[in-house]
Amino acid sequence: MKKILFALVLIPLLFTGCAKKGEEVAGADGQTFLKVTVLEDNVDLRYHPREESTLCDKKLNKGDVVYVAGLDQKESVVDGKKGYWVQVFTECEHLISPYWVFSTKIEAGKNLLPNTISFESESISENGKISVSMKDKLNKVSKHEVQVQRVGDFYSFTWGPWDDGFNYSDQVGTFIFYPSDKSVVRFSSIEAEQPSMWTKPSHDLKYVLADGGTSTGLRGIVVYEAVTGERLFGGSYYGSMDYPDAYYSDGKIVCVTRVYSPEDAGVSDFVANNPMPEDIKDSPLTKIVLELYEHDLVTGEEKPFGHMYAVQE
Repeated sequence: MKKILFALVLIPLLFTGCAKKGEEVAGADGQTFLKVTVLEDNVDLRYHPREESTLCDKKLNKGDVVYVAGLDQKESVVDGKKGYWVQVFTECEHLISPYWVFSTKIEAGKNLLPNTISFESESISENGKISVSMKDKLNKVSKHEVQVQRVGDFYSFTWGPWDDGFNYSDQVGTFIFYPSDKSVVRFSSIEAEQPSMWTKPSHDLKYVLADGGTSTGLRGIVVYEAVTGERLFGGSYYGSMDYPDAYYSDGKIVCVTRVYSPEDAGVSDFVANNPMPEDIKDSPLTKIVLELYEHDLVTGEEKPFGHMYAVQE
């Protein structure tokens, strides 16, 4: 009888000692997310992986379901507990509104550890891509091609839940690749919101410049503070511009105020005094004139910057 009673007590102990690991969910484009439940009530949703970050208006409660879609790279301490900031979505199917919560607040949080990322290629390919490898805590390695952009003397790329082959244990954000020593450094938690968009550091590494549109015409541009990730400014630029390399300098960014036809009276003085460049004149696309302004990211001051010719479909 004593043996039977001992077995009955032992069985529930075995079950309660098992850590919940969540459920892996496949994305539509080859990604892998982790479906988990929230462990506490009134869990804050933050826009960036830090306690000082701006909060979303809504909160999570115990039993709510979220989808893990990436990790911050640094171990942190929140409420006296060690863990990692975790990027989550509330709707896996649409991949909208990414937020950050601390790993201790969700199921499987204690098992989450960010994968390390390193350079894998011998060089940059002709189409502007490099190969990077992701290694998990079990030393399993996966390799991926990423599109890089030139920024000064380094290159930049983004990695996140919109990318094919992305895994929920991967670090997310904007990365810098230094050709001199082939090192990869995570620069910011800000990432491109769609594969057709881009995100990259400013030349001076003070800001993150993020594309906010997918058209070849007027597109959005958003600027974030590099250290905190907080949004500083939003404006518009034109897709045919060499942007932002030619239109960001010393904390000042140039954006489009208005788009004119060369025949509009509002730009008659500019057209009369500035001949249209031959490459634009010979283009089969529609000719336009952009009115530009300069925004100071430190003071918020704005002033006219002039006009320029461009084309649009």
